Amino acid sequence: MLMLVTLVIGPGWLQAFSVSGNEGLCEKNAAALARDGKIDAGLAAIRQCIADNPTQAKAHVVLGHLLLDRGDAPQAMASFERALALEPRSSAARTGKGMVLARNGDLKAAESMLKEALQLNPDPARTHYELGLVYERLGDLQGALGHFKQGISAFEQEKGRQP
Repeated sequence: MLMLVTLVIGPGWLQAFSVSGNEGLCEKNAAALARDGKIDAGLAAIRQCIADNPTQAKAHVVLGHLLLDRGDAPQAMASFERALALEPRSSAARTGKGMVLARNGDLKAAESMLKEALQLNPDPARTHYELGLVYERLGDLQGALGHFKQGISAFEQEKGRQP
């Protein structure tokens, strides 16, 4: 059951962003490159987006995820923190920061950060998924299962809204 969740929700983080305008197009292009396995091109594209408009918090979030996928947790954390400085109520940036904290083994801080992200946006599939992973590592399998189920439900609802 837990492996199924990883396959269903894990690769879908790039689809979770709701963006608009030229900045949104820029972020979508960078995310599409990464989704196609072109991480270096995705990183270059999102860095160009940020160079063109450094105040777009969502671009910093995308950069953070790409860096985390690349294994560069310190730089990913810096990107998520920059996004939070620009947009303090960013659920996506808090989710990313929680992911970095969890990967670094700071599970209690990760749990706290992910719960804050859920309070700002109670439906994101990725946040439920990441919080489920934290609870699983803490040995709280009921808590993990509950968040995995909520994540699947949120993912299915979002999938149903897409054209």
